[in-house]
Amino acid sequence: MEQHEVTIEELVNGLMDHLKLIGYKESTRERYLAYYKAFIKYCRKKEIDYFSLDLGKQFLLEHHKHKWVDFENLTMAENYLQRHIWMLYEFQLYGEIRQKKRLSKDMRLEYFEGVLDGYIAHETERGLKDTTLKGKEFTARKVFKYFESIGIKNTSDIRSEHAYGFLSSRSYYSITTKEAYQYLLRSLLAYMSQKELCSKDLAQMFPVISIHTKNSYPSYFTPECITKLLQSIDTETLYGKRDYLILLLAATLGMRCIDICRLTLDDIDWKRKTIGFVQSKTGEYVSLPISDELLMALIDYIKNARPECDYREVLVSNRAPVKPFEHRNFHEMLQKYFKRAEITFKEDQKHGMHSMRSSLASNMLRSEVPIPVISNVLGHKYTDTTGIYIKIDLEGLRKVALEVPRYE
Repeated sequence: MEQHEVTIEELVNGLMDHLKLIGYKESTRERYLAYYKAFIKYCRKKEIDYFSLDLGKQFLLEHHKHKWVDFENLTMAENYLQRHIWMLYEFQLYGEIRQKKRLSKDMRLEYFEGVLDGYIAHETERGLKDTTLKGKEFTARKVFKYFESIGIKNTSDIRSEHAYGFLSSRSYYSITTKEAYQYLLRSLLAYMSQKELCSKDLAQMFPVISIHTKNSYPSYFTPECITKLLQSIDTETLYGKRDYLILLLAATLGMRCIDICRLTLDDIDWKRKTIGFVQSKTGEYVSLPISDELLMALIDYIKNARPECDYREVLVSNRAPVKPFEHRNFHEMLQKYFKRAEITFKEDQKHGMHSMRSSLASNMLRSEVPIPVISNVLGHKYTDTTGIYIKIDLEGLRKVALEVPRYE
């Protein structure tokens, strides 16, 4: 029987079974069911047997005094009311839930979709990794959406002030993010200039200034700060157990965000107490020792906080539908605990997840761990890459400093 041929009560019962199947918690299902019971009661009074989206909108207006609006313009309370009706509508149409939360803003491009496809194809030919290509596509889409929002419909109409306007609209982001936007703009404008899609002058807007990476200073936090950060996490909660594990993997093993998300149960050797995986960035295999603290955090999360599922990834979402965890919210999570721990930063100091990796390397160096060992832990292909941390080991540098001869 087609979904639109079943009664409202049958449709609700089918939806509740589906929510249970895809991992919604019992308490959440009970809350949804309470809402639908009021809707069923309303339909009985109206002597209506079959669901439609218009019926749902009418219920919201008459029962909740809420007029249906686009999801992207909703408050949280309004989203709560509309979401129940939309889920019922989706289940009627598709037999499943397509969109868990409020609909995200449409990122489809009206005028530049073909240009974007050409740019990504060009970057693909360079042999870039899928994760890099996805990041470039996401950022380039934001750039083109901005151009469309100010009335630009053709690449030939793009001017330097438009590119600078995009960067100004992102001025509140961190330095690292703004650098990423500028790098993308340089690459995108160079591609369009090469294909004669825009003025040649645009390709010269962001010239490459050669500054060797070894001239930069890595951001790091002391062991005391890291301890204070970890102690600020409430490990009695489900989310606390998960967040504690994530930050331990970053702080004690120096794992990158993408590798933390891709870590699987098969990567853990419980007998040898090691974690072995192929790094996403370098393609190099590393095997890292698991400390007792990390071992207990892994066990605690897997036994007491990880939802039951068939996924092999260690980290999965706590909210339904259950799926492998994504690292997009790692930065916000980290900032929350920095704030809770009352840890402050110096001006322009980087304080993202990568600072945990830098902190591990810097603190190992202060403990006089040899550079090759640190390089192995971080999975650096060359020890020269690890050498960047030497410059912030002031105590170590003082020990090898040469005496400056007196000048007379």
